[in-house]
Amino acid sequence: MATGAFSSENKPKIIIVGAGLSGLTAGYRLQQMGHDVQVYEARHRPGGRVLSVKIGESYEELGGENFLHGNEGRYSLKLMKELNLETLHFEKPFSCVYTNNEQTVSCAEVINKFKNPPDLWKVMEETASCSTNLQEVIDSVFKEDPELCAILTRCLTTYEGSDAEKLDPSCIDSLYEIFLLFQNLSVGDNSKIEGMKRLCLKGGNAKLPLALSNKLEHKIQYGSVLTALRKEQKKIVLTFNRNQEISADIVLLTIPCSLYRDIEFASNTIPQEQLLEIKNVQYGTNAKILFPVTIKNKKYDFMVLPHCVSWLNEDDSIVTFYMGGKQGILDLKRAKFLFDQEIPFLIKEEGDIQINVNKMEEGNDAQLSSYEGAVFKSWIKDPYAKGSYSNRDIGKSALLNEIITVRGEEVRNIFRPVRDQIFFAGEHTTILPVLGTLESAIESGERTARLIEKSLKGFDISIQ
Repeated sequence: MATGAFSSENKPKIIIVGAGLSGLTAGYRLQQMGHDVQVYEARHRPGGRVLSVKIGESYEELGGENFLHGNEGRYSLKLMKELNLETLHFEKPFSCVYTNNEQTVSCAEVINKFKNPPDLWKVMEETASCSTNLQEVIDSVFKEDPELCAILTRCLTTYEGSDAEKLDPSCIDSLYEIFLLFQNLSVGDNSKIEGMKRLCLKGGNAKLPLALSNKLEHKIQYGSVLTALRKEQKKIVLTFNRNQEISADIVLLTIPCSLYRDIEFASNTIPQEQLLEIKNVQYGTNAKILFPVTIKNKKYDFMVLPHCVSWLNEDDSIVTFYMGGKQGILDLKRAKFLFDQEIPFLIKEEGDIQINVNKMEEGNDAQLSSYEGAVFKSWIKDPYAKGSYSNRDIGKSALLNEIITVRGEEVRNIFRPVRDQIFFAGEHTTILPVLGTLESAIESGERTARLIEKSLKGFDISIQ
């Protein structure tokens, strides 16, 4: 029986677990294809690790920020246009400085002092082949330039989300990308870096998951935490909140791999070896602190500070402190401590700046909430994320990067479908080169919806 020819009585029931960008995108597409879709979400809001807030008159992000990161935002832009969402697409010149407890230097100056070998990539490859982790690569390749070492380590930690000593040496692609970013954007006066491109949504990135959730009106069940999964005859039975059982013909899991350890999977669901591989995917520990400022005669837009990186928003009214690795594990006490540590460096370098903060609070789990002072979010502390985004753990790169083809669609082998009944989506499942982005989440939702559609061609419940 061809897809689209199902009667209301024999339509396969599809349950999507997770109302982040990948789950909502897949649900939206499957609904367009005429399928019976229900989405179950642990939170009481859509968006997952997209969390927009309002500070003063500015909309800022405690989660995913730039839709251009990875694939130039092609999937994101197509979806935004389709949903009639207004984008903010700009290229803002900015200057960059590195500071520690002893000195402050222009990042461009540091880069320009580096004695670049004829083929830096080849040097990185050779070093990575005999290194245990990425920090060893950084320390070896840039050992003659301790300032550059510090800049790249700090930026790499926030870029990937984990400390460099916990990243596979194959992450030299990220390291090289960051180096080229600084190198290519440096200009002749050794003080400027310009041309950083950004794509976001007017009114906050939450506008996208909110628009998708509106398209799936009455199809999303919030406050539903998946606690168990089993196969029972021809159906997949899901248990939510430990007491609510729902059966489905198709299940799409879009939750972070970091949550799989909290779910009881029966032995007849996901093969044990595959399940263990999924559970062992590593996640970063990124966190953000956002706070309002008033600044005159701005000197720098971007700073590499001792424990984080920081930047100014489009209208220079909000500063973001962004950290990863050990520094990203924050509670209120730790957030205040880190804030107090970094602020003196910010004031010292910017000079004519007023920090408009009378209190700090943890961001609540609601889209577009308003705040007057500083607000922070530590994703490793979030019970429905337990980490920021996936990355390549030591020794796991080859496993994570293996691509196979299923029904004409490429999938990462670790996230291959199980018996055409259990499917996987999310930024961690993307076939794009860069994991952990808004674009990769949307790509995975689009592709997995197509894969489910193909698997359902000829689907007949009576013979399953």
